[in-house]
Formats: sequence, structure tokens, C-alpha cells
Amino acid sequence: MLIAALVLIASLAWSEVPGASAALQSPRGGSCTEWHDCRQQALAAAERRDYETFHDLAWRAVQTGPPRDPALMFLLARAQALSGRPHDALVMLQRLTEMGVATDAETNPDFSHTRQLPGWSDVAASIARLSPDARSPATAPAPATPAPASPPAASTAPTAATAPSEAVRFSTGSFALGGVAYDAVSERFLFGDRLGRKLIIVAKGSNHATDFVRADSAGFHDISAIEIDAKRGDLWVASTAADGAATLHKLQLVSGRPLKSFPVAGDLEPVTLVDLAVTPAGTVLVLDSRAGRLLALRAGGASLERVITLDAEEPASLAASDDESVAYVAHRDGLLRIDLRARAAARVTAARTISLARLERIRWTHRALVAVRKDDDGARHIVRFDLNAAGRAVTKATVLGEAVPTTGKTFMTMSGDDLVYLADGAANGSGREGTAVAEFVAYRVHVR
Repeated sequence: MLIAALVLIASLAWSEVPGASAALQSPRGGSCTEWHDCRQQALAAAERRDYETFHDLAWRAVQTGPPRDPALMFLLARAQALSGRPHDALVMLQRLTEMGVATDAETNPDFSHTRQLPGWSDVAASIARLSPDARSPATAPAPATPAPASPPAASTAPTAATAPSEAVRFSTGSFALGGVAYDAVSERFLFGDRLGRKLIIVAKGSNHATDFVRADSAGFHDISAIEIDAKRGDLWVASTAADGAATLHKLQLVSGRPLKSFPVAGDLEPVTLVDLAVTPAGTVLVLDSRAGRLLALRAGGASLERVITLDAEEPASLAASDDESVAYVAHRDGLLRIDLRARAAARVTAARTISLARLERIRWTHRALVAVRKDDDGARHIVRFDLNAAGRAVTKATVLGEAVPTTGKTFMTMSGDDLVYLADGAANGSGREGTAVAEFVAYRVHVR
């Protein structure tokens, strides 16, 4: 068959000429050496309809990225189709189907010329044979097209209803939750005590809470968020004072020793810091809900700077993606994708069947956002939102198990493939009358 011959030829070329041509090694739209950057530049070229540059950068992303990565291969297929290489796109789509990856090539306008080729019927038949279950959200997203399009239909059906398991419980005195983190190396849970202005730790498998760092040594105000930078061994804490002053604190993770404090500059005050995140390169992002701003402390920087003022009501939470240039902000009415380099924000789209409103907390994992969503009836659920390759649209929403057994503001952190969460005021009422001691339970939900 013609398509089989084309696949064979392309496969031989792929394996025997890993460097391809000099032109492909030097993208005309700019230079890139790391596949994340190549992919991002390729998507930007697609959006401005510079399809030759899109093709060169997409090819470079495939060369430098993980071997046989379906998302990068599909990106290249789009670039081939849009740059006048429909036969190459046909071969790439066939290779994806042979890997068990279903795509939207039958309806995606990028492949309109490819669908006119004689060999298309074979590819279409292969795509049709793949059930929706054959597609992995982590490896076969539906990338955004250059022109805005309606988001794909998606399912919000829950997984098999499974009660969240207990991650850790601890007893402590008067306590107001101001953040949660998990140190995988020491297997310790860290909790911020907002009003106590301290951090406490609870070892995995223990219900004993111990003070870790207090305000008298670290200079905490009311603690509102904590986050671990495991790559560099740092612990970051955001705290806000009643008068609108605020500070970002850097501590040594292993010991809790305060290393440095970064007060928010007076010209940015008043602020209310509600969440923080650390990018792969070590930039610390901080969300100010009072002025609706995203602030950043660059790796090695001396002070916080304003990245962008958000056009959003009640920004609530922040997540940094695997891409150094992309972060997400949840607000009252939905999700924003933040381009940190361009300092621009764009609305994340979703099918009408998927609600992105009332997300109280978000965290990033495996090309998806995991969120606590408050439904109209007041119930809270953990929901995983799978994103397309560009990270601009939700392709699938999955409710993870039963309703979250919380009533207050929820804080959460990722622990491998699990989400650990605890709600403010989530004591189970076991404290004895006349005592200030109560028991708190953090829960765990598997998100993959």
C-alpha cells in the first residue's frame, strides 16, 4: 500500500539521519536548544501563521525532546500540514495511530489538505479503530489550532466513587491553616499556622505535631502559603500583615533555618498574598488577591517585581507548569494561562459541559491541573483538568471520587501522583471541652 511505503521510507529517514538538514537544525524563526523552548516558539509561530518557522521549530522540538513523544509528533504533523507538506503529515499521523494514539485529525482544520490525499482513507480507518480510551491525556493532547476554535467536547463523569484515604492526622492546640507541603526526602508534612505565625511538622505515620519555625526567628506575619523547591532544597513561605504589608521568606528545608526575607516594596502595597509557586528554574511566583497581581522573585533576584495585573475577579490560587514560561491562575469565574515572558494572560477555554468557575485551589501535575472546585450546592470536589498541548484549553475534566469532606478553605500539595489536602478549621471535634487541643486529618487522593 502507498501509505505503508511512505511510512517505511519516513521511518528509515528518521532513524538514519538524526541530524536532518542544516536548515532544520537552525530554525529561521529563532534559535532554541531545549525542547520546551522549541515547542513554545513553534506554537507562537503557528499563532502568527508563520508556518515555515512553525515547521522548523516543531522539527527541532522533536529532535531534542523525548524519543517518540506523541505530543511533539502531533505538533510536527500540524506544522507539516500547514507548511505545505501534507504527505509528511499523513505519514506522521499514521505513525501515531501505530503507537495507539488517537488524534483529532479527522476534524482538525489544520489537516484539510492532508485529508484530500489518496492515502487518507487508510489513516482515517486507523484512527477510527482506536477507541477514546486508547488515548492518554498525558501523551496525546489535542493541540490548539492557529485560529481560535470551539473547545472539544469533554466528559466530567467521575471515576469510580472512592473515599479519599487518610494521609496524616495530628493533634495540636489553637490552629488556623495557612498552607500545606510535603517533603518527600524526609517524609514530613509541613503545615502553616496562619494565626500562630509558625510552621509545624508531622512525620509520615505519626500524629505528633512539632513546631518547626516560629515568627520570632523568621519574622512571619500571618502565614498564607508555603511551597517547597525540592530541586534547590528551599522552603518558601508567604505572609501578610493586617496593614497590607507582606513578606516572602526563604528557609532551608532540611533545618528550617531562615535564609533571607524579601519584603514587598512599599510602592506595591497594600497586598494580600494568597498563594505561591516555584518554576522549574527557581523563580518564585506569588499571587496578590487584593490588587489582582502576579508578583515574581527571579532566581537570584533581590526583590519582588510585578509580572502582570490580572483582569479577573477574586484571584484565588496559582500553579507553575513544567514550562518555565507558563503559569496558571484560578479566579472566581475561571482559569487564566499566564505567559510569563510576554507578561500576558489568556482565558483557558473548555466545553460548555465543564465548569472552571469557583476553583479554590489548583496544582500542576503531568500536563494537567488538579483543583478543588466548589459546586453550586456548596459541595467540594477534587477535579483533574487535562490540557491540550498548548495548555490553552481543557480537553477533559475528571471528578476524582466522592465529595471532599471539608467545609472551609482548602489547602493542598502534590505528593508524587497523589494530592494531599486539608481544610482550614477541619478539626473533627475530638478536642475535649475545656481544652484547646483538637485533631486534624489531611486526606490523600490519587490523581492519575
